[in-house]
Parts: sequence; C-alpha cells; structure tokens
Amino acid sequence: MNPTPWYKNFWPWFLMFFPLVTIIACVFLVTYAVGNGPDMVVDDYYKKGKAINLELSKFNKAKALYLHGDLIVENDKISFDFTKGDRSNVNALKVSFYHRTIKEYDFSTTLLANASGTFTALLDKEHRGAFTVFIEPMDGSWKMKENLQLPTDKPVSITPQYK
Repeated sequence: MNPTPWYKNFWPWFLMFFPLVTIIACVFLVTYAVGNGPDMVVDDYYKKGKAINLELSKFNKAKALYLHGDLIVENDKISFDFTKGDRSNVNALKVSFYHRTIKEYDFSTTLLANASGTFTALLDKEHRGAFTVFIEPMDGSWKMKENLQLPTDKPVSITPQYK
C-alpha cells in the first residue's frame, strides 16, 4: 500500500487555512492603519499653543470692536450682514466652514460687499451637517466663530463670546 502524499490529504490544508487567513488579515489591517492615521495629531505642541494664543487675541479684537452680525446660509448662497460694531475698512470677509467630524466636508469662501452693505457669495453645492463657522476679514485682524447645523432656514446670530 502506497501512502498518499501529505498535500493530497484534507486535514493538513484545513489546519493551515485559518492561520494563513489570520496572517493575511493582519498584514492588511496593519497596512491600512499605517496609511490612514488620524488627522488630529500635532507634532509640535509649542507652536500649536502659540497659534492658539494668537487666535484668542483675534477673538478679543472682535470683542473690542463689538462686532455682531447675522449669517444666512441658503441652498446655494451665503450672506452676512453686520448688525453692530465697527466694520470700517472691511471690504471682504473670509468665511470658513469646518465640519465637526469629516475633514473632506470643510469648505471656505470669500464674501464680497454689495451696494447695501451685505456680504454675499454663491456656493457650488448644498452642504449638510454640523459645522463650526469662522468669519474674519481678509487681513485677518479679528475673528468670530459660531456652531451651526446646515441646512438652516433661519439667520444665525454671530456674536463675540463675552465673559
């Protein structure tokens, strides 16, 4: 009686199948994890801290100018109208929308003043989700922010945070 070679039997292949599948899955998961790291990791915390202090001074400047306004985000249009404060020397505004969880949904646009003093811009598409909006002049001298949910049918009041 000739014994059959091992590779023609069922049991060696059955016993090797699960460890091989586990090794392949581990290699796939490690390459996926290395290639898709988190976006929130900061290499230089000191520089980030200095940048935060600079941002806080911009918010304080908006408080000092007593800036208030209403932001209206419609389907394809954004408009901002100052209701209070010193808005002199503001010809255009940079408005940045940052999605709270998905970086690909972030967008920014430039609002230009029209004849009535309202700053407007057109959007390329309708945006949905929870956003943090930052409004600042083109020179970056002051900054305001507010959290909002898009789409919205009501004007969003943008005010500096007073202590």
